[in-house]
Order: sequence, then structure tokens, then C-alpha cells
Amino acid sequence: MSEEKKLTRKEQAEATKRLVFETALRLLDEKPFEDIKIRTIAEEAGVSIGTFYNYFDTKWDVYYETYKIADDYFENDIRNNLPDGTCEEQIYYFFNHYAGYSSDHTSLKLTQILYNSANHCFNRESDIGMRPLLLDILKRGIENGEVWTDESAEEIADFLMVCVRGQVYDWCTRDGAYNLRDAVLKQVKKLWNLYRKP
Repeated sequence: MSEEKKLTRKEQAEATKRLVFETALRLLDEKPFEDIKIRTIAEEAGVSIGTFYNYFDTKWDVYYETYKIADDYFENDIRNNLPDGTCEEQIYYFFNHYAGYSSDHTSLKLTQILYNSANHCFNRESDIGMRPLLLDILKRGIENGEVWTDESAEEIADFLMVCVRGQVYDWCTRDGAYNLRDAVLKQVKKLWNLYRKP
């Protein structure tokens, strides 16, 4: 009989944090956000309130964990599967997956919660994930002469992200009434005309 591999303390901590996060997501499917209490999340996850606070400062922070997971997804899945091609093609690929992450990987209810003015995660600094990948695509496009602008990659990335987030916000306010991927792609194609080399 083979012995089960024992988890390291770090692995145990990550597993517990993930359990709390997944429990909070499940509860969001069952009840309104305002009715979900930290005590309920902890009890449903089978951990103490003290354990909850080892990983998260507030109930909001549990749901903001989505951004860390999104950054891992963009760094490991999207970056590694980025198609060869033009900057424009890669931009469309990136934002198609951005829209898909907001509409398919997370629930409408969660996306509606995340899109609020107090969300500090929109402007977070990260060495991996969405923003660094978008910057790399744009920098290559500028270096290859595919981008027609005197703006920096950072300025273009900020502009594109603000515009696309506006589209996601609109989708949230309309309770997901339209296909977000299609709407984002249409918007990004219009925006890209500002930067495409004539």
C-alpha cells in the first residue's frame, strides 16, 4: 500500500486558501453578496474565523482573489498559447480571452461584484499576468513598426484596458444581456484603428 504524499506547510496553506475562496464562490451562487458573512464562509469551509483572517482581511478580499487566479491564467495559459502573427492578431486574441474570462470563467454575479469603484485590483502592480502580457504584445508591435503612434506601450495598454473595462461594466449593468466576447472584439477592432499603421 503506497503512502499518500504529505503536503508541505506551504501546500497546505495554499489548499486551505483555495478552499475558502471556492466556498465563497459557491455561496455567491446560493445567496446575495450582502447576505454572505465571513462567519458563514468560514463555517461552510470548515475552518475557524482566525484561519479565514490568516488569508484574507475582508470578505471583499476573498472575491478579489479572482485577480491572482486570472493573472496565473494569463501568464500560463494565454501567454503560452499566444498565436504567432501580427500585433493586431495577438491583441484580438488577448482581449477575446479577457472577455471570456469575465463572462465564462467567472460568473456574471461575481463580475458584477468585482466591477466597483473601490476595487483596488484594477490598478494593481504585477510582474505576471494580464498587464505584463499586453505590454509585451504592444512593445513587440511598436518595435516591429506595426503600431502607428507616439504613445508608449504603457499608455496604449492603459487606454485599451479602460475602454474594454467600460464594455464589461456595460455588460454587467445589462445583466449579461449580450455576448461579451463579440462586443469586446467589435470595440477593440474600432480602437485598434487608432494605432494600426496605415
